[in-house]
Parts: sequence; structure tokens; C-alpha cells
Amino acid sequence: MISDARVDRYYYIFDSREHRALVLDRATGEERRPETDPRTSLIERVRAKRSPALQRRFARWCARQVDPDSAPSHTAAGRLWAAAQRDDPSVWQRVRRETADTVMLAVALGLSRGQPDAARLLVLHACTHPKAQHAALDAAHMSERWAEFSAESNPTAAARAMRTRHVDWLLDRLPIP
Repeated sequence: MISDARVDRYYYIFDSREHRALVLDRATGEERRPETDPRTSLIERVRAKRSPALQRRFARWCARQVDPDSAPSHTAAGRLWAAAQRDDPSVWQRVRRETADTVMLAVALGLSRGQPDAARLLVLHACTHPKAQHAALDAAHMSERWAEFSAESNPTAAARAMRTRHVDWLLDRLPIP
């Protein structure tokens, strides 16, 4: 069994209709279903108990974990990060459209080569998805890839540590009974 914390478990294609990376399971060839991600139920619980806006906040928090400010403002990553920080879906849509070619290359080439900058770009891109749940799940997944690709040693442990930080952030948002 391939660990779900490693890029080896997945392959990625760019869906030009939805302008997002699709995560496909290597074992089945099917798109990874949200319910297979251990964070999905926790993200939904936080949304239900607190606010739907927390899904978007979580996506942006994931983006801050991948050092988005290191991307120059004129690059696709810099433009996506600037757009993600605004609450304006029309800006998100415009920037997503304008950066689609760069995102497609990151999906097709960058992820397969283990490039941290490609994973960073896809985290930032995820933040601008019009559906907050997609934004949250995609940003979480791609920030794991960034942690994995950025690790100097033990990439699996780095990805798992990132996932643990995700869970901790979400748990901290749940109301205490």
C-alpha cells in the first residue's frame, strides 16, 4: 500500500473546465473522493459548528504555510496570492483565467518532478477556487505536497507533519462544549 502522504500515491491532471488540478489515485485511476481525505469530515464539522467562511480562512492559512510572500508579485503565484487575500470572486475568476497556462504546467510537469514552487503555486491557486470546500481541500492537499517536496530528509514525515498542523488548526476552531 502506498502512503497517502506521498505524491507517489497520486497523479495529477489539469481540468481546463474547472481550472483546477484533479487528484487521481494511482491504484484506481479515479479522482480522489473528498470522503477519503481524513480532513474532509473535520472541515465540514468546523463549517457547520462555526461558519462557512472558515473553509476559506483555512485555505488561506494553508497558503501562509508555504511562504507565499516569497513569490514576486508579478508572477502567477504572486498574483494568485494577492487575489486570494481579497474577498472578491470576480478577481479570483479573472486571475485564475490569466494564470491557467502556468497552473497547467505546474500540474503537468512541476508536481511529477517534485518541485516545491509548483506545489506552492497550486496551493495559492486553490485559495481562489469559487467553492470554499474545494479551496480548503485542494489547498490542504497541495500544502502537503509542498512540505514533502521541500523536505531535506524524510519527505513522508514532513507531509504528515503538515497534515497534523491542518488538523490542529481545524480542531482549534471547534467550539468547546
